[in-house]
Amino acid sequence: MKTHSASSDAHVEFGQKWREALKLLSMRRDAASRRNFIEGILTQLDGMRSTYERLTGRSFAEARTFEIGYGAQPFRLIALMSMGIRVRGIDLDMPMLRFSPGSLLKIVARNGIERGLKTGVRSLLFDRRDYADLKSALQKRGYPMRINSADLLVGDAATSDFGTESLDLVYSQDVFEHIPREGIEKIMARLATQIVPNGVALITPNIFTGITGGHLPEWYWDSEDNDSPRRSEPWEHLRKNRFQANTWLNRLSRRDYRQLFSRHFDILEENVQAPNLGRHRLTPEIKAELAQWDDEELLSNTVQFVLRPKPIAASK
Repeated sequence: MKTHSASSDAHVEFGQKWREALKLLSMRRDAASRRNFIEGILTQLDGMRSTYERLTGRSFAEARTFEIGYGAQPFRLIALMSMGIRVRGIDLDMPMLRFSPGSLLKIVARNGIERGLKTGVRSLLFDRRDYADLKSALQKRGYPMRINSADLLVGDAATSDFGTESLDLVYSQDVFEHIPREGIEKIMARLATQIVPNGVALITPNIFTGITGGHLPEWYWDSEDNDSPRRSEPWEHLRKNRFQANTWLNRLSRRDYRQLFSRHFDILEENVQAPNLGRHRLTPEIKAELAQWDDEELLSNTVQFVLRPKPIAASK
């Protein structure tokens, strides 16, 4: 989910865009990788449940929940729907829950031909297997898979109307790094009035200053440790910057997010999801080159900010 025009990454050469897209898709081509992907999502939801119940003292099963940026495969939303959670979500890009030429034409009309082509390729090559794996994983937990497509809203989270219903829990995973600063400010101001006083927001951006923050697939969290040859160097995006990500990034640091979130929210916790990822690559030479950023920034990568709305008088 992004809150900007598709033209904002037009500086990336078309061939590179497709090479990067195919590489991302191929990272889940084998059955074990797909199962790990699905289990990772369900593990995220288990953690969300634990955090919510620990901080609110209320049952997760009764939480009015909302996801910002459910993505091309809205598996977190679908899993929560299947568990009977009252959940909705919003994303700028229209999802394709089942391949059909009509659905593809709608996506092209709304989000452009490039997005339509990517969605069509992913849907034809991977979606059927991925949805089958999700269904199987949910059934093992005792949940029949259910999808309420009406609750998958399409629009810009910063400006779209997604109702005025009070919310107990809002979450977002690997999305806020694609939202401009002004969009984040609007979203957080809105959520501060919509989340109930004892509710929480779990916002998890991929921090730009981390080794994964440049969004080059060869430095993603699940490939950072392998020893295969790479075109780029560690923290390429902060150093030589020779390769552009196939997406738009706001380039915000962990400190930037703190400042943005703390205007309307109390930050209860900051949970680094892959502690020390990249530390073994932070040689003295690289550390000296990146001296303007401390270890906290360089090793943050994906950080879950656990937020609670400030009292209205305090947030003004």
